[in-house]
Amino acid sequence: MWDQSSCDCEKTFSDPDAKVGVQRNKANQNKFFIGYRKHSIVCPTPTGPLTLLSIVLPPDTADIDVLLPLVEKLKQLDDINVDYLIADLGYFSAEDQVTALKEHDVAVVTEVKKNTVIPETCSPEGKPECEAGHELIWDGFDRETYTSWFNGDENKCQSCPLQGTCDKQFSFSFEEEPFFYGPVPQGSALQGEMLTFRKQTELAFAHESNQLDAVMRHKKVPMKTTEKVQSFFIMRDLFRLIQRMIKHVRETIMPENHLDIIREQQMMQVEQVSLPLGA
Repeated sequence: MWDQSSCDCEKTFSDPDAKVGVQRNKANQNKFFIGYRKHSIVCPTPTGPLTLLSIVLPPDTADIDVLLPLVEKLKQLDDINVDYLIADLGYFSAEDQVTALKEHDVAVVTEVKKNTVIPETCSPEGKPECEAGHELIWDGFDRETYTSWFNGDENKCQSCPLQGTCDKQFSFSFEEEPFFYGPVPQGSALQGEMLTFRKQTELAFAHESNQLDAVMRHKKVPMKTTEKVQSFFIMRDLFRLIQRMIKHVRETIMPENHLDIIREQQMMQVEQVSLPLGA
């Protein structure tokens, strides 16, 4: 009998490009899997999230190393201008957020990790405060100087003992603290809407995974090697886009009874062909 414990051979799989990856604990699924990981950028539509582009990489590739390549691929979408990109904590990087905004004009928005050091000028929730400890009101973001501006709350300023010495206007550098002083402040209504959409995309990703064939509680794709798997998901996303386009045209351009009209025209053509030809 072959003793596996004494074998020093490199582990290989039927797919030469497949690697061992780790996923979050999920019901009835192993923590480890063999294959690839798909990183996607999706946009909201009235009919649900729509994938714009994807990158398929080995699962041992850190998410943080994929953020900038994804942002750079947005340049391929000539007719679509992306100003904001909401990402999960796997893409949490201050350096990459600064690079994305300064070099690609894309504001990457994330939540804050529990172990993140919060600036002294912010509350424990990451919201900027004045010297008196009052929460400030966001006034805008200057993309030329990368400065986030805030104003004092008039209702609280009226009774504040520092009212006479306070300018009631505050500026913070995005480059110094990108998580807290970016174009989308922590805890703002806009960030809340973005996080809600992010949860919707997670459900869409789960639905896509469930559509793949299940074998021994694992998901599989019908081809091997990174290039072919990438092509498979590109065609899959393109097919869904075409489906959405057809549905949109039917709902917004075509008349409600267009199918009945087409059938009537077909019947008229059949009747005309069936008429006896005159001499």
